[in-house]
Amino acid sequence: MIHLFLTLFILVAGFTKPAPVTSTEIGKGIHPSVAMDEGNTAHIVYGKGEVLYYTTLRTGEQTESTIKVDSLPGLHLGASRGPQIAVSAQSVVITALDKAGNVWAFSQRRDTGKWQKRIRVNDVPDIAKEGFVAVAAGPDNSYTAVWLDLRDNKRNKLAGAHSTDGGRTWSGNTILYQSPDGTICECCQVSAVSRGKQVAVMFRNFLNGSRDMYLLQSTNGGQSFGSAEKLGEGTWPLNACPMDGGGLAIGPDGKISTVWRRADKLFTAQPGQPEIERATGKNPKIATTRKGDYIVFQQAGELWAILPGQTQPVSLGPGAYAKMARFANDRVLCLWEQDGTIRAAMI
Repeated sequence: MIHLFLTLFILVAGFTKPAPVTSTEIGKGIHPSVAMDEGNTAHIVYGKGEVLYYTTLRTGEQTESTIKVDSLPGLHLGASRGPQIAVSAQSVVITALDKAGNVWAFSQRRDTGKWQKRIRVNDVPDIAKEGFVAVAAGPDNSYTAVWLDLRDNKRNKLAGAHSTDGGRTWSGNTILYQSPDGTICECCQVSAVSRGKQVAVMFRNFLNGSRDMYLLQSTNGGQSFGSAEKLGEGTWPLNACPMDGGGLAIGPDGKISTVWRRADKLFTAQPGQPEIERATGKNPKIATTRKGDYIVFQQAGELWAILPGQTQPVSLGPGAYAKMARFANDRVLCLWEQDGTIRAAMI
């Protein structure tokens, strides 16, 4: 058993120099992803070389032994590319891509702890070459996977597939969104989150010359989605890819929160509401609690956090590509990569 001691970051009103966050190393690798189960256990995946590693963190603040899930030849890693994870009451599912452009699912039965042989999710081979995928768990051991897909016209569109048996088999693929201007943004991470039968997917579009964030929502566990909805009122004219997909969360009350970049500014927005400028930076993520939103982002080689009730960011120290998960007591676990290691802290 590897013990992980995490320090709760407390920001007291009036402090101008809050104490730094103490982080602990989870393992050697890059691009962590985390999902919380119904029993308040965080499930963590990350990659190193062509190997996927998996561990769990309970509220007792210790990790189980890290295990090697599998090796995936040509595993896509780096710059927000990497394995993603979701969990239901019955199973754990990891999705990852190879550089040939295939989406793979690795599933574990939680009652036995056994990992099943990986299965390809895309029904047309070699069409997810950009390396971006997201996965969310729905009710009744179902999962929804979404990714950037080049099929038919070699232009990126948002595709998806659905599993009803814990990721062991997947439906035929569906095109969830295709830009009328030809392609959605080519190099930005897709996000997917769920709460019960509510599933939300966020992606960066390329429409009318602008690279703005859009949201898709499902009310039936990801079996079907409504129309794409633009987030915020402003726009970002840009004939390039910013390589920044933002962050997405569903709070305990079912409300959707988003954070994303426009130029060098970061904004938060709820669907149908104006955006609110929050900071200068990139690669933001968000976790929503009963106390409010936690936002973590990168700036000048460091990670910064905006905590509920605060407006000024505080430094978490060096790091990149953070991910967050909310425990039931509204404590937030933050994971990131730093110099080839996965770090963790409570914020």
